[in-house]
Amino acid sequence: MHFAKKYGLLILTMIFTLIGFLTLKFSVDLGSNAASAYLSSLDGMDTAEFNAIRSQYIISNMIIGGILLFLGSAFLLLSVYKLSREKY
Repeated sequence: MHFAKKYGLLILTMIFTLIGFLTLKFSVDLGSNAASAYLSSLDGMDTAEFNAIRSQYIISNMIIGGILLFLGSAFLLLSVYKLSREKY
């Protein structure tokens, strides 16, 4: 219990940082796949409209990944600083 209480925030922020990094890294693939899934749910659309939708999906994945990466990194640094300042 003491381990989970002491290192829980550190582990959680590492997970958020990793998810944010992976979302940023694969944002183009995820956005293209989401746009293709949206296209298959419709009857059809022209190429310009599909490219606009695909770019919006890619940008939204980049924004989500950037937010998760930033918050995860900030809290990770805060957690490491907090653990380094503790007295044993």
